[in-house]
Amino acid sequence: MSDLYTLGEVMALFLAVDTDDVATAQKYELSVAGAEGNVAVAVTRLGLSATLISRLGADQLGKNILASLKSEGVHVGGVKTVDSYTPALVRNRGQKNPIDVTYLRKSSAGSTISVEDVEEKAIASSRWVHVTGISVAISESSAAAVAKAMELARKNSVPISFDINLRRKLWSELDASKALRTLIHDVDLVVGGVDEYAVVWASKDPEENLRLASAAGVKTAIMTAGDQMMRVLHNGERFDVSPNVVETVDPVGSGDAFVGGTIAGILGGL
Repeated sequence: MSDLYTLGEVMALFLAVDTDDVATAQKYELSVAGAEGNVAVAVTRLGLSATLISRLGADQLGKNILASLKSEGVHVGGVKTVDSYTPALVRNRGQKNPIDVTYLRKSSAGSTISVEDVEEKAIASSRWVHVTGISVAISESSAAAVAKAMELARKNSVPISFDINLRRKLWSELDASKALRTLIHDVDLVVGGVDEYAVVWASKDPEENLRLASAAGVKTAIMTAGDQMMRVLHNGERFDVSPNVVETVDPVGSGDAFVGGTIAGILGGL
């Protein structure tokens, strides 16, 4: 049994460290990236357990990622090694220049995630299921796996969270809207930025998009706006939350940390 069950692509992250421009960088720091993996790590660091379902390539990067996840305490028994390559992303820190990301992920191991990886027993024995729009975007088989996980969670009365996580490099806004609006219904928590809600529910009015999410059966809809006030609609009650002011070290992954903390807080009774 795990507190959290999540599935999605995990990638090797190559972060330029000697300059803030990938075009001129000569040195890189290797770590692990991927929204669902980040959330799993965040939850375990907060004292809960997490199971990650994914696929990695039969290569050295895959071994590195698996070892890193294990060291964080994430349960990786559902991570399969397949005959493909481990996906990666390359980026700068974004301290002087805008953050620029290059993905190496087309037809990667992570994109082959499928319904075969989703087991009802693992979901039924979990306290929470978390999925994201990224896993819907990377391939049809991965999207089907997300849909299956959500279906089984509802069947077994396991709470579901959905992070919209719109990645415009992966698909168009029109395709994202069609796919995500079909999936995001009767869930316990949805998190997304103002622009992401606008893509899914197609209104220019943020308040209307919150109402549309609620009408689709979303119990708690959280709309973030960077360091600005967060809008929340919880079981029909509308209120704002002021985010804590912190020094930004790296904005990439901050949303995943927020989601992980939110899930851990809910499961902890906060």
